[in-house]
Amino acid sequence: MKHCLAIFLCVITVNGLIAQNISLERKTGKSGTTYTFFKKNACNIAFTDLRPDKKDASVLLCIPAAFTNTGNDHIDGIYAIKGEVDNRGLINKTLGGVCYIEKNSCRIFQSGKGRLFNDSLLQVVKARKISFFQQIQCVQHGKAASFADKKIFQRRGIAVLKDHSVAIIESKEAITLKVFSEDLAALGVVDLIYTDMGAWDEGWYRNPDTGMPKTIGRDLSQTARQSNWVIFQK
Repeated sequence: MKHCLAIFLCVITVNGLIAQNISLERKTGKSGTTYTFFKKNACNIAFTDLRPDKKDASVLLCIPAAFTNTGNDHIDGIYAIKGEVDNRGLINKTLGGVCYIEKNSCRIFQSGKGRLFNDSLLQVVKARKISFFQQIQCVQHGKAASFADKKIFQRRGIAVLKDHSVAIIESKEAITLKVFSEDLAALGVVDLIYTDMGAWDEGWYRNPDTGMPKTIGRDLSQTARQSNWVIFQK
């Protein structure tokens, strides 16, 4: 049975204007795992290699996104930020998923082991100032990917839901990728791409009542080495 608790509303009216904010919902997966959905709503979404400032009140949520190469602390795989393509890390053919950010929304799809990143696509990325990064795709077209992993960690990812809205979803408990993927597919996620966790897991969101940032993640030990972030922003 799915349980859903709305924590706070996404949009408030101030002097007749609509203010943007995120909203949180808690849901329980079929495994019994508790998940928090950080829903983007009308906020902007962006991918950046500049660490967001917690003093910047326009930033409402921030999480590490692509993996960081532990050999050089560079973003793992090919990526682009607002049309600027960087392939110093080269295409990672083992990371099949792509998070593609354009016009304040995102699409999640497969790269065909990197074959998608041809000159034609990269020219489109540059012309339309698109951002993208490579990661593991956990849910595709409503179906969970197959994983044989046994390691358990707290899990987090970026999801596109049935109504085409975007959310960041985080487990409360430590679980396998298999459980994470199967639970979220059963909860109605259409596409989901993983984001960096383990020692690199520190993120934060802004409490809408106090305006103060609240840390998410548990290990936090490699925070200083994080190389990239996805943010929700006013």
